[in-house]
Amino acid sequence: MKKSKKVIALLMAALIVLAFAGCSTAAETPTSGEPSEDGQSDASGTYQIALIPQLVGNTYFEVSNQGAQQAGEELGVEVIYTGASTADPASQADVVEDMITKGVDCICVAAVDPDALAPVLKKAMNAGIKVVTWDSDINDTSSRDLYVTYCIDKELGEHLGEELAKYMNGEGEYAIITSSLTVQNNAAWSQYATEYIEANYPDMTRVAYEPCEDDQAKAYTITQNLMTAYPNLKGILGVTTPAPPASAQAIEEAGKAGEIVCVGIVEPSTSREYLKSGVMQEAIMWHPGTLGYLTIYAAKALLDGETITDGQEIENVGKVIVEDTKIVMDEIFDITAENVDEFDF
Repeated sequence: MKKSKKVIALLMAALIVLAFAGCSTAAETPTSGEPSEDGQSDASGTYQIALIPQLVGNTYFEVSNQGAQQAGEELGVEVIYTGASTADPASQADVVEDMITKGVDCICVAAVDPDALAPVLKKAMNAGIKVVTWDSDINDTSSRDLYVTYCIDKELGEHLGEELAKYMNGEGEYAIITSSLTVQNNAAWSQYATEYIEANYPDMTRVAYEPCEDDQAKAYTITQNLMTAYPNLKGILGVTTPAPPASAQAIEEAGKAGEIVCVGIVEPSTSREYLKSGVMQEAIMWHPGTLGYLTIYAAKALLDGETITDGQEIENVGKVIVEDTKIVMDEIFDITAENVDEFDF
């Protein structure tokens, strides 16, 4: 797996967003731009690209939007960032329907559910709108044109399993906290991490697999319950960004820092305190802003009828991997107490 320490300078603005980290109760309305009512682009002929996260107000997706807006400015397209305030498939489908009605040129959506969105995305395609999934894909690939992601799911899942095992010394009970049981990427990472551990660390046992619905307070409660239900618990793997800091807080308050390993997918900004105190051992992450940038770059290329090729060098992103309709930026950081201050997001 590629290990890079490159930090994208163009996303320094993300620091401002991080002051408001965590899920908020943002309304289901666009926060950046508004499409015109009279066609596929605004009066100037500029492409209008809707960027729809799993939910708004979440640090990860807000930083992704920073990169997307930067790409929009550089590429001369309008990026409309809009989404639901909860990670709910029906609410996300309503947002997509709204963008279809308003006639945007391209819809880029991080799918909450791999199946629920397919019908409305097919409707968008039938209306002549290009469709890109990003961050998390759908199962029916005929209902989208491209999928933009940060890594190969199997590689990341196995890496998560290896890092957890390393800090657990290859033995003991562990639990996984995910976002929901339907999100494609989280489910894939959990599956590959579990299979990798089973194949390589027979003295490790997964005792629980719990969804927190991307709610940090719920992840905190889940961790408390896990520590009660499994007194020999030795590790927690969080595969959604609110989970690791919530677990670290619960572990610290229970006086079990150093006894229970805590690693997972999380931004350096929200894990810094716990990494430096030793409650969390490692954060594993890519730059969400780079993903947002690549998503808009790919959408613009799609609208222009251009093809992104395997190994292509993209400014502010680097070389990408292309597998059929999947575009991968292949950038993963292992973040520890020693290097966390090198990151700006």
